[in-house]
Amino acid sequence: MHRKKLYTSIGLLVLFILVFFFKDRFTVGLYQDENHYLPTAVLFSTEPIPSLNLLKTYNELNTPIPFILGGWVLHIFGEDIQNLRLLTAFTSFALLMLFVWYSPERTKRFWLCLGGLLIFPNYYLVSIYYYTDIFAMFFTLGGVIAYLRKWHWVSFLSFAAAVCCRQYMLAFPAAVLAYEIFKNVKWSTNPAVLVKSVFSDPVWIWYALAVLAIVPWVLIWHGPAPASVMADQHYDSDKLIQYNFGYLMYASVVVAVYYIIPETFVTRRFSHFLEYPGKHPVMFAGFLLVIAAIIAFFPAKQAYNPYFTWPYLGYVDELLMKIGISGLLKQAVFGALALVTLVRFVSPRFNLAAWVFLLNILLLGKAQLSWDKYSLPMIMVLWFLAMCDEHWFPSTTRTENKQEALNLKY
Repeated sequence: MHRKKLYTSIGLLVLFILVFFFKDRFTVGLYQDENHYLPTAVLFSTEPIPSLNLLKTYNELNTPIPFILGGWVLHIFGEDIQNLRLLTAFTSFALLMLFVWYSPERTKRFWLCLGGLLIFPNYYLVSIYYYTDIFAMFFTLGGVIAYLRKWHWVSFLSFAAAVCCRQYMLAFPAAVLAYEIFKNVKWSTNPAVLVKSVFSDPVWIWYALAVLAIVPWVLIWHGPAPASVMADQHYDSDKLIQYNFGYLMYASVVVAVYYIIPETFVTRRFSHFLEYPGKHPVMFAGFLLVIAAIIAFFPAKQAYNPYFTWPYLGYVDELLMKIGISGLLKQAVFGALALVTLVRFVSPRFNLAAWVFLLNILLLGKAQLSWDKYSLPMIMVLWFLAMCDEHWFPSTTRTENKQEALNLKY
């Protein structure tokens, strides 16, 4: 396995080098958000240790670690977008090295899971341009790996750093927090028994602290992001109290397309989906009712406004529209794919992958717009978890589960 990891690492390094030259050594013109990310990094380069005033006024929607790192690079190597893109590519390669080298020693899903991450369209884009996503993903994956290895203080620091890259990364420590609490909780009418069960294994406290990493930024900005930037992007205070169930449904669609469908067809595990309605008829009926209500009253549509003028919800939506699937038929397709996702993850045995899925899509219902890219960190974590524990595949047999458990080296 170590030889396979070594060869994979060399192959990925060669791929990154080829991409570097294919993209003219990262000297092409500024791409979309780079037009304002570059000036922000330049601003941070003037203050390697940012002042409170800079943190209040740097005029970006997301938390500042990517800009602090970018500022350090520009301060040392000069104000050139090439330097920032090299930083991004290096971080992306480091992320893949985490994914490869911390995978289980023996797993049949290595190529499936690594390939599943790499084929996500936005992974390439956030790896070659100076975007903030890859920094948040690196720390998130680091947090997941440290949690699985029971390095809880390392996991806390990594998850906290992820939240300080992108606010919505708090879904991941929140998922670990929920998993750790609910796997030990003993429901009782006696409050003492309930509290004692929660504190029987206080590991969850590390992850509660990681979630609280968002609090200083809320206090600094008096909200989830600077009010002026939110207004510029048409995400004003009135929209903060709204919840977009259509975005929630589309986020589930993205998980189905980029994770569940390739996972199921490669592993040939169809039985879970076929048996689910019979095993869990009440939950299945509930899924149908919820999806029907969303289609009828909260159909998935993009937040088209002066700031964001792309009419599609994301790449999946664009593909359906281009092949002629629109209107109610498109919403029905979304509903069917969302149903597949719910059946895949939601069951009486609520494992970590299920919490990762649930808390991410619930949080994405509060996004200012819909975008496939927002689900990329979730997809990355789901692929990694798929290598690390047999429980991420609910249709495996008891014998397969025991054999898979022998393969884990954690």
